[in-house]
Amino acid sequence: MTKLHYIRNKDCNMKEGLKLNKGKLIAQGKTSEVFEYGQDKILKLFRKDLPEKNIENEYEVSFNLSKKMKLVPKVYDLVEVDDRKGIIYEKVNGTTMMEVISSKPWKVKKEAQRLAELHEAIQKPVDFELPDYKTTLKENISKTELLEEDIKKRLYDYIDELKDDDLLCHGDFHPDNVLITEEGEVIIDWMTASKGSRIADIARTSVMLKFGASPVKRSAEKKIIKFVRNRFYSGYIKHYMKITGINKEQIEEWELPIAAARLNEWLPKSEKVDLLKFIDMKMK
Repeated sequence: MTKLHYIRNKDCNMKEGLKLNKGKLIAQGKTSEVFEYGQDKILKLFRKDLPEKNIENEYEVSFNLSKKMKLVPKVYDLVEVDDRKGIIYEKVNGTTMMEVISSKPWKVKKEAQRLAELHEAIQKPVDFELPDYKTTLKENISKTELLEEDIKKRLYDYIDELKDDDLLCHGDFHPDNVLITEEGEVIIDWMTASKGSRIADIARTSVMLKFGASPVKRSAEKKIIKFVRNRFYSGYIKHYMKITGINKEQIEEWELPIAAARLNEWLPKSEKVDLLKFIDMKMK
């Protein structure tokens, strides 16, 4: 049993001294672990070294969007468990889009088009506070030790020149953050949500699909994964451009600063090497 202290609750009174059985671990990623919490909820427990403002941003964004979009799971509480911050969410019974692609590769084109349509569907104005996309990009670039200061300054100036907007951007939109259920799709992990250009958010997904490191080590498996990923990327970009009228050149304009900002994230060394090569080429 674990002591639970509610640090924020918008629907209930403040509660202290409660006991919580986290249940079994059902998923984990770079920033969090997900536990069962009763029959219809889950506890997303964040790692201790994650900045508190990131966790609060996910809570605020998810809470607000869950009241406006069926694509977002319900949010119940922001909590603290064993000196770790967590969020209690509605439990969604579904399969990630990534799992669908991996188990049924013949559905790559269909799922790529679905991702493009979902991405376009969330890119709407919002009536609550969100971080600014351009500001977030600059902050992340400033924190990386892999770029010289003069390169960073040139990137800041370049970002300032890009056309901006005031639309909802997910900030980490990829097949692992889309759940497919019997009732429809659910989009999760809104920690990096911000407001800005829809094209910037598309460019981030593009960079992740182009440069994401393969988790497998065997050469043959890597080639298969790369082939499937390239087909998925192609289907996603082509369909998004078709339904929005945005062209590839507009997307590529944002890829340089997006790639530079990615260097501040928890990425495999091989992926950072590829990103640095891309940045060097684009800067020239």
